[in-house]
Amino acid sequence: MNPTTSYSPTLVKSGLLTALFLGLCLTFNRQLSATELALDSPFFVVLFFLLFTVGHPAVVARWQPRLTASGQRALLFPALLIGILYAYLIVHGHSPFQGSAGLFIFFLVFPTLGFIALQRVDAPVAWSDVIFLLLIVIPATSISFGVGTSLPFKGSGFSNAMRLVIMISAVYGFSYVRRLPNVGFYLTFRWNYLFIALGAWLSFLLLVAVLGYFGKFLNLTGHDILSSTFMYEYLKDFVRIFCGTALFEELFLRGILQNLITRKVTDSPRWNAYLKWGFIFFFVLSFVTGYLVEPKLTWFPMLTTALLFGAAYLIERQKFEKLGTYTALAITSVFFGLVHFHAGSMLFVGLASVAGWAYGYTYLKTQNVFYAALVHTLVNSSEFLFHI
Repeated sequence: MNPTTSYSPTLVKSGLLTALFLGLCLTFNRQLSATELALDSPFFVVLFFLLFTVGHPAVVARWQPRLTASGQRALLFPALLIGILYAYLIVHGHSPFQGSAGLFIFFLVFPTLGFIALQRVDAPVAWSDVIFLLLIVIPATSISFGVGTSLPFKGSGFSNAMRLVIMISAVYGFSYVRRLPNVGFYLTFRWNYLFIALGAWLSFLLLVAVLGYFGKFLNLTGHDILSSTFMYEYLKDFVRIFCGTALFEELFLRGILQNLITRKVTDSPRWNAYLKWGFIFFFVLSFVTGYLVEPKLTWFPMLTTALLFGAAYLIERQKFEKLGTYTALAITSVFFGLVHFHAGSMLFVGLASVAGWAYGYTYLKTQNVFYAALVHTLVNSSEFLFHI
């Protein structure tokens, strides 16, 4: 379908999705006062409508030429997002300029300014693009407004206004200004995409179940999965993970990072050098991480690193995709696992690397962040089955 002809249906679909998620939000937060929900609902509607709309190819095709016609105009949309977040804080009686929060405005517009200043628009992928991404993600995890920005404000963690603004801004910066293809941050339904996602999840679940059986960390008792209470809490947790964690991580790690690294590696005539040195670097990093965090299980993340890079090498030899594609998948998967060192468990880190492969494979085959986020949510929602 021509993107320009699907523009209006996209807006309608985004509106319906926003209404659905608003209904879920109101249901899961019905313990809040009507005043609180009425105050927060307009912000919820605007942010979720933008979340479902901004990354769609039809919307990008319509608005990209208009919003990025000049450097000054390119800053209008980030300014709008900042205004929404600041208004959300102000109506709840909090200043958006306390402490490190004063830096938020600079960090949010940085990608747009950087891409324009370095003339990265439509240019081949460079390592500066990855640096821009890291400079977005790091402040996103460290800047604090001195108060939570949960949406609803006193809600049960359905979503987070600051994270929504960061995601929408990142999609805008990379899709509209940088013009990075196939970020894939839009919701669409295709049966084959759904089967790929479910297959990735079930494959991972089967692997962990086998390991859990022999490692004795299966937890198959104490859950009445047919009870209405369990199903309600599971659905609530599922939506919370999808909106609050999975979409955020999959956008940055798959839609942008894996996307960038794949293009960088596959464009190189020496993609195998990335495989070789990527393996050496992450194998050593796995050893160091394991030794510092949990010495007795240092071998496990090292093993998963070797297996994933080995799998990438074998698949690359079959030439199923452009050479270097699975090398990039291995790099981002192991990176994803290692950043979970804070869990304090090398078993968790190793399995997170394998899970990262499942998420990245789903993104690779669907070119859609939402399906990778679906697998991510299914995996996280299955953690009650295991003691890790």
